[in-house]
Amino acid sequence: MPASFVPRYRVVTNRPLSPVTMAAMATPEQAIQRPAVAVRRSNQRLAWALWIIVTVIGAVVGALAAWQLRRLALNGSPSLLDAMRYLATVLDAVVASGAQWYLLRRYRLEVYWWVPATVSATLVAVIVVVPTVIGLFVRPGGTDLTLTTAVISGAAGLAAAGFVLGAAQAIVLRSSAGNIAWAWVPATIVGGAFAGALTSAISVQMFSLPYVEILSVVTATGALLTAASQAPVLLRLLR
Repeated sequence: MPASFVPRYRVVTNRPLSPVTMAAMATPEQAIQRPAVAVRRSNQRLAWALWIIVTVIGAVVGALAAWQLRRLALNGSPSLLDAMRYLATVLDAVVASGAQWYLLRRYRLEVYWWVPATVSATLVAVIVVVPTVIGLFVRPGGTDLTLTTAVISGAAGLAAAGFVLGAAQAIVLRSSAGNIAWAWVPATIVGGAFAGALTSAISVQMFSLPYVEILSVVTATGALLTAASQAPVLLRLLR
């Protein structure tokens, strides 16, 4: 190596960096880090809003579709009416959970069994859990139902349904989110309790309105309260 090359190398490397050069070297790191924090917070707020919006829309569309299906069997036999009622429950759950599944997949959560688990849990809740819990507060065939009793029984019934539904969905979420997914269960129970209490009170106040309006408002309110209770847990799952 030529001797004249060494001094040039030392002079260049030992020369102090100018403020302009240091700023230029720091700029790319700041340009990468600062937007990353802003984007993460923006995505969290967006996920929160999207979860509530998608859940409400899916629940209302599913409820209206199920209502139309039940109307087809109004003039049929009691057995046909029961069959249509259960089929309508499945249709309602498929539409509502399908909308949620699509959103969760967009956030890259492994929720392949979300729809089957939700439909199965919904059937168990509708056929067994909710009637059993409400029967503890309301006598069979009773017509003297007070507002307080309706609110309490509605809250208890949907809280119990929330336990069944939340547990089934938490099992699905656990495959990609770990044990934090079990927080989904109490969140769904709380959301179900609030939804049952408020929708029971609203139904009494809206008794004179057309059924389709009552169904839409009650379903949207219940879905809103449940989704809002689940949203904080969803944000933890997306981290």
